[in-house]
Amino acid sequence: MATQRAQSRAKTTASKTTASKIEFVANPQQAAAIAHTDGPAAFIAAAGTGKTAILVQRLVRLIADVGVAPEAILCVTFTRAAAEEMEKRALKSLKARGLLIKDLKALRVVTFHGLGHVMLREKLQLKPQELNQRLISGDPRQWLAEDIVRPWRSDRSRGMNWEVNITDVLAAVDRAKEELIQPEQSQDFFRRHLGLMPELAVRYQEFFERYEQTKQKEKLYDLSDLIYIPLLLLESSPKFRKTWQNRYQYLQIDETQDTSPSQYKLIQYLAAPRHNVVVVGDPDQAIYQFRGASPEASILSFKSMYPKGKIYRIEHNYRSTPQILEAANTLISKNDITPGFEKVLRPTLPSGAPVLVTAYPDQESEADGVATRIEELARAWRTQQDKLSYRDIFVLARTNYHLANLEIALARHHIPYRTVGGSSFFKRKTTRDILAFLTLVDGMRIYQDFLASRQTPNPRRREDVLTPVHCGEQNAAFRVVANIPSREYFTRTGKISHRFTPTFYGTLSSFASGQPLLQFCEEQAYTIASEFQLGVKDFVGLIQRISNKCHNRPAEAIKLLREYAYDTHLLHYDSRHKENADEDEETPKPREEVKLEGRFDELEELTEIAQRHHTIRHFLQAMAQLKEQAEDSSKNKRDCVSLMTVHKSKGLEAPVVFVMGMTESIFPHKRSFTMTEDGPIETSGIAEERRLAYVAYTRAQHLLFLTSLLRYRGSDAQASRFIYEAGLKPTDEDGILNPYLMTRDGDPREQPPKASPAVSMPTLF
Repeated sequence: MATQRAQSRAKTTASKTTASKIEFVANPQQAAAIAHTDGPAAFIAAAGTGKTAILVQRLVRLIADVGVAPEAILCVTFTRAAAEEMEKRALKSLKARGLLIKDLKALRVVTFHGLGHVMLREKLQLKPQELNQRLISGDPRQWLAEDIVRPWRSDRSRGMNWEVNITDVLAAVDRAKEELIQPEQSQDFFRRHLGLMPELAVRYQEFFERYEQTKQKEKLYDLSDLIYIPLLLLESSPKFRKTWQNRYQYLQIDETQDTSPSQYKLIQYLAAPRHNVVVVGDPDQAIYQFRGASPEASILSFKSMYPKGKIYRIEHNYRSTPQILEAANTLISKNDITPGFEKVLRPTLPSGAPVLVTAYPDQESEADGVATRIEELARAWRTQQDKLSYRDIFVLARTNYHLANLEIALARHHIPYRTVGGSSFFKRKTTRDILAFLTLVDGMRIYQDFLASRQTPNPRRREDVLTPVHCGEQNAAFRVVANIPSREYFTRTGKISHRFTPTFYGTLSSFASGQPLLQFCEEQAYTIASEFQLGVKDFVGLIQRISNKCHNRPAEAIKLLREYAYDTHLLHYDSRHKENADEDEETPKPREEVKLEGRFDELEELTEIAQRHHTIRHFLQAMAQLKEQAEDSSKNKRDCVSLMTVHKSKGLEAPVVFVMGMTESIFPHKRSFTMTEDGPIETSGIAEERRLAYVAYTRAQHLLFLTSLLRYRGSDAQASRFIYEAGLKPTDEDGILNPYLMTRDGDPREQPPKASPAVSMPTLF
């Protein structure tokens, strides 16, 4: 019943909001912001208040009415997509005002890294493609760092054996550059700000110096240099500073709350001495502190930076119903508010459906429940001949790994979906690697069974076992993971990869003559080139050990694989990998340790899914079938449910939004809890987690569904504090009882004390 009432209200509200998007008419708050011309200003634009339209209209006014030359205006946004959208809308509006497109070509809307790219390129006098060819990231950067570190790992004469995670060192270098620390002055920074021991801090500085010297010698640059080098030039070179300060008369900076201190400092230099700068943002939507963003050092420092600057509050929300806004306002009010930046979301839409919170027994039930509700919504829309469809549904989660069970459930229900800003469960590195390893382990079992059958009266024929399909499957898996070494190999050699080349694979395939590569390597390793033999023997031995000890159980095989090799591989693996090649390069990305934790969480989810299957072959077949169903349901279809993390949903909206995993230690994330030496749990990261929940809630236009878990990874779970703090209560699937308090039979459930906003008792693991 609740769902049916929600559907009818959504339909009514949707028709009314469609008309409001036809033409932009500024309200008094928006008009005042658009009219601002000279001097510094901060637009505190809450969610759904038309921030982009305001920026576009102010840009149009400066060019068309004030007469500012397009090349004298710099607009900086957070992602390439946002920059392209703003430029497209501005050009359309200016064309409607009678301006010629050819006269507007100099208008510049860029990302921070795009701006840094231009500044560095002009300084080096390079063409765009020439600088791109010198930018290193991913594997090339990893290998460069590895070549610096490898000799130190066994050089005990230096006073220590340097066993260190390369991604940690590179992340530390990026942190130092973020703070504009020079390599030769970085030791104190590493010791004080990163908490390294003095001896290790000395080695980190030595690495930093060698790393920069190597890049300079080979004329290479990394992504952090796009901000680091221009900023150093602005500080040290009066000529460079004057050139760039004279270039732009007016600056507009979007999403300022998510800028890093160095990015904000870059803008301060460019804005001087005129200070005709407008910073736009919402401190309540600051959700990227984990990657170095600092609202305190950027938008919240506006008054101290510009005492005479003006603050414009933009509060009227044109996106969400009053029920959704009430929940969002109530939730975010629990955070501290900086004086001068107070605001509240004010509804403009008519009343809608209540926010529904449903608690499910476990993740599998949660995923199936969400899929079932999506089916019900789509069926009702078709019956009512409503224009809404799958494409009008977002499903959000705190982290990507929590969407794995939902992808499986949607595939089973034949519901088309797409993953936004990241890889699908079936395409993630962890899933791809683990399934490839399990394929090889299963192939080892099949081959051993074949050899055993040769000792029986009815031996199996080789061509019946090693079929072309089987060999193709085995060889594809071999190519995916053969470069991943065992933990012992890494410890012994210091190499994070076997470094098998495409030429090696080609030569091996020609020698194998249709035989599975793994079995060929096992039987005829002596025919392989000497430089690859150690790697081949290590890989074959790894698969043999797992095969012998896992007893054909997929979950056990995954645990053994992690113990023997894969966790070590992830620790030393640069997560900026090919799988993310289709993502926006300017999209904010977490620091390496956050990504690594996400990889391990993905492995936990995959292990849990594997436990539902008795044999490796059964698990592989089930995954293959589900992948095929998912691809068939979503192939060449634009009408798909969108799955994404809350971070990826920033700036987006949808008529219907599901937020999954509203459970303590999932959302808020377990990383937001910190144990002190005395025992109490500090919740220093809870404020940002609360802002993240606020962002999730305000993506919804008409219907908002929240889900939570009664049990998580084998333990009793608690509903997220963000449910109660928003003035909401969880119910069971019938929408009647609170399952955290009552069982389905109506009996009281033994309940641990409810978490307080300040101190809580999350499940720690």
